[in-house]
Amino acid sequence: MTEKTASTSIAKPFRFVSYGVRLEIRSNKQDIVDGAAAVVRRSMIENIEVYSGRELDVVFDLEESASGRLKMLQDGDRLTSGGRSRRKFFKFFDSMVRIAIGERAPDYVFIHAGVVGWRGKAILLPADSYQGKLTLVSELVRQGAEYYSDEYAVVDRKGLVHAFPRPINMRSNDGLHRTFELDMNDLKGTVGIHPLPVGLVLFTGYKPNGLWSPKKLTPGDGVMQMIPFTLSITHRPEVAFPVLNMIARRAIILSSRRGYAEAFAKTLLDFVSKHVN
Repeated sequence: MTEKTASTSIAKPFRFVSYGVRLEIRSNKQDIVDGAAAVVRRSMIENIEVYSGRELDVVFDLEESASGRLKMLQDGDRLTSGGRSRRKFFKFFDSMVRIAIGERAPDYVFIHAGVVGWRGKAILLPADSYQGKLTLVSELVRQGAEYYSDEYAVVDRKGLVHAFPRPINMRSNDGLHRTFELDMNDLKGTVGIHPLPVGLVLFTGYKPNGLWSPKKLTPGDGVMQMIPFTLSITHRPEVAFPVLNMIARRAIILSSRRGYAEAFAKTLLDFVSKHVN
């Protein structure tokens, strides 16, 4: 890994460690550094520690021009030049900082998936956006499953899933896909506390009148299906592949379309209760 050195910028940079990844945020404006630090604390659910060392894994440069135009660079490579809206700029930064950490974490594998806990086992729902993952996670929590994540399954080297319980970012169904947040009070649900072994990995997507017809995947096929959702597969394959193989050997891995989340959530929880030991 190429290591960076800390900056000597005029604005005091913010250095921190999250999941073992050492990062620095630099800017030509102190209020941008401070705003980004607040985003990081919320984005990573306070799973950060202030860092005073000089060796770094990732550096974000967040710059504002004299005209107010904002620019973001990661390790010197431009990510965006996003106009003058700080709200949109920080929203994009929020996403990019999570990806940077997920790609490089030395002892955890971040898999793009919704996660709930049920009877001592984690249910992983890997999926791209707009496949109904958030709706299904929300409904599973409403029906009694423990909430672990709406975005990433954070799996340690022993194959245990740790909670990453950000507020669930739902999208409106009016065609505009506007985002809004749900918390556990809205769902009358509970957040998982203890790391769980993976009991089921389900590749599914909503289809009107979709029927539950699960196809069981082999461990090899399961690993191949999980690879596109695994953030560290390029940066830390020596960590990612053993963890994916561990999950595939221990868990049931299924693929099936599904119908409406309200009905399907009960079907899924019943299946896990009967078939996952």
